[in-house]
Amino acid sequence: MKKKLIYIILFMSLFEGVAFSQTIKVVWRKKVMVDDMPGNYGSQYGRMLHLKNDHWLAAYTVSVNAGYRKDPNGGLRLQISESDDGGLHWKKISRIIDKGRDLDNAELIQLPDGAVLLACRSVRWQESYRLPVYQSNDLGKTWKRIGIIDANEGKPGELGHPDKGVYEPHFCFLKDGRLAVMYANEKHVTDKDSYSQIVSEKISPNDGKTWGKEIWVAYQPGDHLARPGMSVWTKMSDNKYIAVYEVCGPEKCNIYEKISDDGIHWPVGLGEKIPDQTGAPFILSLPDGRLIVTSNCANISSSSDYGETWHQTNRPWNLKKSYESDWTQAIWSALYQTGTNSICIITSVKQKNEAHQVEIRFGRINPED
Repeated sequence: MKKKLIYIILFMSLFEGVAFSQTIKVVWRKKVMVDDMPGNYGSQYGRMLHLKNDHWLAAYTVSVNAGYRKDPNGGLRLQISESDDGGLHWKKISRIIDKGRDLDNAELIQLPDGAVLLACRSVRWQESYRLPVYQSNDLGKTWKRIGIIDANEGKPGELGHPDKGVYEPHFCFLKDGRLAVMYANEKHVTDKDSYSQIVSEKISPNDGKTWGKEIWVAYQPGDHLARPGMSVWTKMSDNKYIAVYEVCGPEKCNIYEKISDDGIHWPVGLGEKIPDQTGAPFILSLPDGRLIVTSNCANISSSSDYGETWHQTNRPWNLKKSYESDWTQAIWSALYQTGTNSICIITSVKQKNEAHQVEIRFGRINPED
């Protein structure tokens, strides 16, 4: 009996922290519209944040003017909405404006003291690229810029052909509590060892006000055409970090992954390909260890072994055309956990007038369990 008990303990120790369910089935249910901004652009690129008071924030991009090229005070803006009922209803509470520039790629995180940070890209195309950080001390109602993650400044047209910008910031806390961010970086295209684009990381010692040296996360030595970008990363239940990102160029925007023990040191190269996912990925780590990934092709994949293998499950959005014939049907998605067995996806969904609107769809994980 004692020997049998030892075998059981050894067997269980091998699977400590690993989810036993091999696949995730998601049943997608209610749809909610966050914003249906009128116009040719509509609303796009929604990102959400679950606040400590149990409210939710959503930040997304809107076009309300002729654009900065026609209006000196114009440009894309970020709109912030709030929900106090779990994301079923939304109320607009603020906008962030950078006159004469396009804002996009909003990203949200809440600090331990309750302050909310928003990072984004702020551009004048081929001239000025910035990744500003804004802070709100009243849960999204007002915002103040507190820092710049990275930037590239030039004369009109100087930073084009090819573009030399920075884009798509995504926050994550490190194990020691410091705030870190990943982003797509084209600034190394003019280096002696040229890279069309890489995924970079920086760490802040003071909650987003200033940022440390650049860390290279995803790049392929000797390959100047590969374009890893649109990175999203998270800490898994095994205390390691996983990053997912598209690799455009010869890799055709397929999705890749890479794992780090500490979120600071990353293996060299492009990482491992995730099958059946293309363009602008997002990853969600569940408390039981399972991972869920989506991308612009609207597929949903899950992993029960920390990214070693992936299995597809139900799509939240039905594409009327093939992804290859129209990749803009359901784009810039993000995944969030809303309950013990509940998740949601926020997506820019294409409308009949070709504009997009930000929608959420709620899903139940393995509802028959």
